Amino acid sequence: MKYVIKKITGLIIALLIVSILAFLAFEIIPGDPARTILGTEATESRVQALREEMGLNRPLPQRYGQWVKDFVTGDMGISYFYQIPVRDMIGSKIPITVTMTVMAFCFILLLAVPVSVLSVRYENGWLDRLFLILNQIVMSVPPFFIGIIFTVLFGLVFKMFTPGGYISYTESIPGFLGYLVLPSLAIALPKAAMTAKMFRSSLIAEMRQDYVRTAKSRGNSPWQVLFKHVIRNGILPVITFLGMAVADIIANSIVIEQVFGIPGLGRTLISSISKRDYPVVEAIIVLIAVVILVINVIVDLLYKKLDKRIDV
Repeated sequence: MKYVIKKITGLIIALLIVSILAFLAFEIIPGDPARTILGTEATESRVQALREEMGLNRPLPQRYGQWVKDFVTGDMGISYFYQIPVRDMIGSKIPITVTMTVMAFCFILLLAVPVSVLSVRYENGWLDRLFLILNQIVMSVPPFFIGIIFTVLFGLVFKMFTPGGYISYTESIPGFLGYLVLPSLAIALPKAAMTAKMFRSSLIAEMRQDYVRTAKSRGNSPWQVLFKHVIRNGILPVITFLGMAVADIIANSIVIEQVFGIPGLGRTLISSISKRDYPVVEAIIVLIAVVILVINVIVDLLYKKLDKRIDV
């Protein structure tokens, strides 16, 4: 219980720091939301009047305190640019980015785990050597470039989908999921290569342990040793790695949304930054931070449960 309390306390402190940094960042960045809305030809009096209406002339601590109070009650403010509640504006975007992130995670596991197990089972064989070569190549290619290749190859050459022809989940769930397959795969491939490399190294290290020789001496086949003993212990570092990779996967999803024309949180974030639409940007940043930090806490708790050697 002390370990859980410690992790939750750390989570709350981290979220508080993120919220402060997200709020203060836009005080440093050049640009005035009121002037952006009114245009460069607006008079100073009109700009100041709009700033007063938007609450931008109030002291910074007062604005931050009110923003935090509203946020924790579900009120994310009003979009400066669109003049609609931020919650309504990004609410329809969340399922898109979440679905793509979950699909990317699934692809990472589906690709990394079988490949790693086969590579270890046939260590130093031709399959293992082929894996090491391909793994190094895939690991070095950034997701956005893979996304561009997919767009050209499957969109323009084979015409398997229409680039930019996004299908909303409100129109067709199968069509929506089908359109997200390639973007999710583009995100997953480099991370799957890293995960497979780490998992392979972890499994090989476990295969050198005494308990493996004991298990073999008792008549267990190599496959039985792998699945009954080695994988359980070898997967622990991978769990931690994937938990730490959440931020990277979400960051790549933001870039991939630009490549495939997907109207998720990433595109909304980039667009809102250019429009100086601070309430939208702050809400998205904090929501992403919440997801990343919560997942990392869950991973830490899971690791603690699986590995009893971890002390509080």
